[in-house]
Amino acid sequence: MVFRHGIMEVMFAFFANSKYMPCPDCGASLAGEEPDEHVCDDERRLDFQMFRLRGQIAKFEADLGAFLESPAGRFETWYAEHRRAA
Repeated sequence: MVFRHGIMEVMFAFFANSKYMPCPDCGASLAGEEPDEHVCDDERRLDFQMFRLRGQIAKFEADLGAFLESPAGRFETWYAEHRRAA
């Protein structure tokens, strides 16, 4: 396991000798002899980026929910509604 930016990532050693390796940008499976010819699909790249950020997104949602339930969060919610109505 590797910790990056407070997020735990699991690394699998058995992939080290595989003929197929994932593209680091989009996650597509690439044969060892053809990675230079690969062109990432924009939609696949975006999906892969979101997949890689899933832990941080879940943490943000949990942190936001906790903040909104706190006294400071309830005040900020009330204040935002009050300013919008004015």
